[in-house]
Amino acid sequence: MNIQTYPFGPLQANLYILFLKNHAFIIDPCVNMESLDLKKFKVAGIFMTHAHYDHIIEADNIADITGAPLFALDKEQAYFKDPIKNGSLLFTNSKTSIQNHMLLLKDGDVLSTADFGINDEHFVLRIIHTPGHSSGSMCLLFDFPDEKGPQKHLFTGDTLFAGTIGRTDIGGNMDDMRRSIAKISMLQDQVIIYPGHGESSTIGREKQCNPYFTPTFYNDII
Repeated sequence: MNIQTYPFGPLQANLYILFLKNHAFIIDPCVNMESLDLKKFKVAGIFMTHAHYDHIIEADNIADITGAPLFALDKEQAYFKDPIKNGSLLFTNSKTSIQNHMLLLKDGDVLSTADFGINDEHFVLRIIHTPGHSSGSMCLLFDFPDEKGPQKHLFTGDTLFAGTIGRTDIGGNMDDMRRSIAKISMLQDQVIIYPGHGESSTIGREKQCNPYFTPTFYNDII
């Protein structure tokens, strides 16, 4: 298993590719297909952590080229199709609207390699609804077995960054954000996080360095 990061555009939104032996998963499809090194891999799924335009701008194109399904949280379905709600019309004066069919996920869903027709590698994927930055933001927790213990990788979208959290003034809510950060903080310190912008980190590191990742921030909510 290998994870590669592809930053895109003036906002440096991160597209991630999680490579398995023969398959790959794309998280937040914002980079054009020609820039991605996918020739030897079959794309098994394309996940969108939330509906803001800078994370979905290439979703339809990549889905058309690869034939892979698009996945999104059910609570944000309408935003992916609405250029006003996803911010594309407001911030870029263009219209981003997902036209491909989306497979809708729910908070607490658990998927495995069998759900994607993969039989040469094993993982468990847990869907975590983390509103705050947007009402339908989700985090993706990939859990891989390993001889030395499980390897856990959390793709946080714009909910949690290294050293800070996502803004809540473009379709989000601070009380929701506090609940979401409290939920994420319960994960193991060893979990590696991959945010929608910026560098990766770990749960443990954020507990030490992130001023928002503390009980002081969320104790009055939980």
